[in-house]
Amino acid sequence: MSQYRTFSQSKTWCWGGTTSCGDTGVSGRLNCQVIQMSSNYFHDFRKEDGELQVKGTDEALPTMTTASTSLHVKMEPRSTSSSRSSPRGKKEQLLDYQRAIFVSLFLGYVCYNYNRKSVSYATPTLLANGLITTSSLGLIISCQNLAYAISKFMGGVLSDRVSARMLFVTGLIMSGGSTLLFPCTENPAVWAVLWSCNGFAQGAGWPACAKLLKKWFSPAKFGTLWSMLTSSTNVAGMLSPILAAYIIINYNWATSLVFAGVVSVLIAMLAMVQVVDDPSDVNLPDPTATPATHTSGTTAKDSKNTAGNEAKMTVRQLVSTPFLWIVSGCYMIVFCTRTAMSDWVQVYLIEELGRTQLQASSFTSFMEMGGLCGRILAGILTDKLITKVRLRGNVRMMVASGFICVCVTAIHVLRTFLTPTTSQVVMSGVAMMLGAGMFGPMTIFGIVSTESFPAHISGTSNAIATLSANVGAIAAGWPVSWVSRVWSWGGVLVVLQSLCATAAVFILATKSLHISHKRKTE
Repeated sequence: MSQYRTFSQSKTWCWGGTTSCGDTGVSGRLNCQVIQMSSNYFHDFRKEDGELQVKGTDEALPTMTTASTSLHVKMEPRSTSSSRSSPRGKKEQLLDYQRAIFVSLFLGYVCYNYNRKSVSYATPTLLANGLITTSSLGLIISCQNLAYAISKFMGGVLSDRVSARMLFVTGLIMSGGSTLLFPCTENPAVWAVLWSCNGFAQGAGWPACAKLLKKWFSPAKFGTLWSMLTSSTNVAGMLSPILAAYIIINYNWATSLVFAGVVSVLIAMLAMVQVVDDPSDVNLPDPTATPATHTSGTTAKDSKNTAGNEAKMTVRQLVSTPFLWIVSGCYMIVFCTRTAMSDWVQVYLIEELGRTQLQASSFTSFMEMGGLCGRILAGILTDKLITKVRLRGNVRMMVASGFICVCVTAIHVLRTFLTPTTSQVVMSGVAMMLGAGMFGPMTIFGIVSTESFPAHISGTSNAIATLSANVGAIAAGWPVSWVSRVWSWGGVLVVLQSLCATAAVFILATKSLHISHKRKTE
């Protein structure tokens, strides 16, 4: 330092080097000089094994005089009534924010899904009362799906350029608002416009969630938390039909939609208060940052250059990365399979196997339950393996190929071994295996497409992968129905089984092109 101050009630200590002063205190190695320090500003003087540790306030500056022995010094700010000034206090505060943000995102995304399906739950009543025709209903649903596919891609790109918090809240308010307005008219054309707005607002939800997860949580838990957050879709799928049915039976269809809209707006207000875009906005440490560790042959300068190159990656460089298209292609195949199974498996079970409507619906429910288990297992398992297993290629993608093999096996059993006399217990087991085999890799593809690329374009990379998945969902519509007319529903299962097997092999065959996740410890 260029200037020093002398304080009253001084004590004399020896240390060595130059010092620097900052918000968190003073530290350094002083050059063999005698220093007078005021006990009014400093406290807890300690000397151990040639190291002098001094705790005090930032404003306390020493005065140096004659030379003496060489010592190390570490100065920390004096403790105050607020524990947030200490590293431990900052960590606890960070945990509080993380809990609040995760809960807000989970509840918010449950509401996103509740809103998206709220009209579908009211469809039987609308048709029974003659308020809508099947043709008009199909148009309304198609408008929503088309708007959703477009906006989900746009939302991913926007999440890299605007506040993820505002994107999440605005989308949820718009979604809830369109649901609130739906019962205000009985004009199918207005309904189509409102539900297009609903679909457009839906696309803001998940890209914002992905961006906030990446900024707020350690890579050590990223996969687990991602899978837990995506399970909100399954939670909404299990609870919202029951809630909607109860309201419709005891009140009416309009009340059901109004309830969904009001709850969504209220949760959006909660998210507005609880969610923060970045830890730095509230003076908290970056949970994704860790001290640099270098393997043999890698210098700090090399690591710094690598980090700089990643930070400068452009969208053009992103789309030219082979690994992104490997993930996107496999995502498209698995999502096509999942959509086809969700939309058509009941038809197959009823027409080909002679199962009842109740049995077919039960199969779908157990498939969703298996999907919930598969999502959570995929996140937790890959988070554990990535620290313990060294493979050529991305560890998460290797696990995804394993899940896809489970999916292939389940489809084969469904096509070959199940008969009209197969017990419902066996049917349910196959359904759960099929759900886990589909939803597991879908979760992994979402994680990998986000974490494998720099934070400033992670929303765009996830948006590209999600767009590919939506292409697969479109292919599960008319093209699947055409295959069923030409080759029967058994032929559809053969095609889906072959596509999934191809995806699993493709992942293994392209290991040299994978971007391996560089593990960061907590």
